[in-house]
Amino acid sequence: MCGGQFDSQDEMDSHAKQMHSNKDEQEEHSIICSKCGMKAKSPQDLATHGQQHSTSS
Repeated sequence: MCGGQFDSQDEMDSHAKQMHSNKDEQEEHSIICSKCGMKAKSPQDLATHGQQHSTSS
């Protein structure tokens, strides 16, 4: 899927479950900008995005 390399099948399975499965469920837990509705993957991404709102008029 992503080209990751793992020492065991268990590590690969765990990675695949966490990172590559059930994208709809992951989106439900996204952080959403209250000003425009943009979905951010992390609080840091949202903070960076939010700077656009504070600099635009």
